[in-house]
Parts: sequence; C-alpha cells; structure tokens
Amino acid sequence: MSYVHKNALSEGSADNIAGKPLRVRLLYALGVAVLGYFTFNALILLGIVQFIYLAVTRSKNDEISTFSRNLLTYLREVMGFILFHTDVPPFPFAPFPGNKGDL
Repeated sequence: MSYVHKNALSEGSADNIAGKPLRVRLLYALGVAVLGYFTFNALILLGIVQFIYLAVTRSKNDEISTFSRNLLTYLREVMGFILFHTDVPPFPFAPFPGNKGDL
C-alpha cells in the first residue's frame, strides 16, 4: 500500500473522490455502464449496417461513419469514467461527443 493511499485512508477521505462520496460515484458508474453496454451493441449493429451499405453501394456512408465515431468517443468516455481515468461523468451529465458546438 503506497504512502498516499495510507494517508488518504487515515484521514477518512477515501470515501470522497472529486468532492463526491464514493457511493454516488458508484451510482453514476453503474448508470453510465448500462448506457455503455447499449452503446457497444449499437456500434456492432452500425458496423453490420455499414458493411451491408458498402457491399451494396461500393462506398461507405459518411453519416454512419460520423455517428459511429461519436459513439466510439462516448464509449471511451464511459470507460474512462468507470476506470477512474477521469472524474467527469459522460453524457447525460455532460454534452454528447460531437455536439459541443453544433447548434
């Protein structure tokens, strides 16, 4: 156990990450994990649709490509939050990737 980890435990702040209790973080993580699960399945489906579109038209669909890129970015944000790489919760608590300035 590292010194920083021991110190955090001794001060009683191990239950607090970025100003929120760890149980709240767990609820956020579970919620975005469910969204991440559906996002992953949507990406697989979009891959199949893109493949069929490519087989029929001999060119890829740019709209499917852009949307799947945004979903992939979102899935990365979800995994980053769940794995404690970031303390910023992803959509629906932040803007969806690709829509930060699109109005």
